Amino acid sequence: MKNYELLYIVSNQYTEDELKTIKDKVNTLLQKYGGVLGFTEFLGKKKLAYPIDKVNHGYYVVAEFELEDPTLIATISNDFRLDKEILRSQIITKPKITPEEIERQKRQRARAAEESKPKVEEKRASKPRESKKADMKNLDDKLDEILSDDAII
Repeated sequence: MKNYELLYIVSNQYTEDELKTIKDKVNTLLQKYGGVLGFTEFLGKKKLAYPIDKVNHGYYVVAEFELEDPTLIATISNDFRLDKEILRSQIITKPKITPEEIERQKRQRARAAEESKPKVEEKRASKPRESKKADMKNLDDKLDEILSDDAII
């Protein structure tokens, strides 16, 4: 059996309760073709990179499954393409990983996100700077002194 990963986007016009029935429908479709379901993860509602059918946001869902006959992938993809509830779907082959490996990857992603956050520096309580305004007469006198000097080349 070969391991696959399915990513599909459901339009945000559906509620999260309706999303559960759509996920069940996807799972039964995969099982209809002999797929053995594995890990499933709801990635949440996200903004799409570009509008699809005048929709700007969607629910992202990732599901892993195993399938005996790889020729059925085209049929499954076509069924997803014809489904009006699913905006986009993508199936890729993927090596099978254990749930422990998945948790380890999640921890690594969380740690990397934590490290990439900008650190908030404490603001020092400093005295406001007093601005020294230059007097125009003083500037003119200083400029005349510099220009009258014989050391200018």
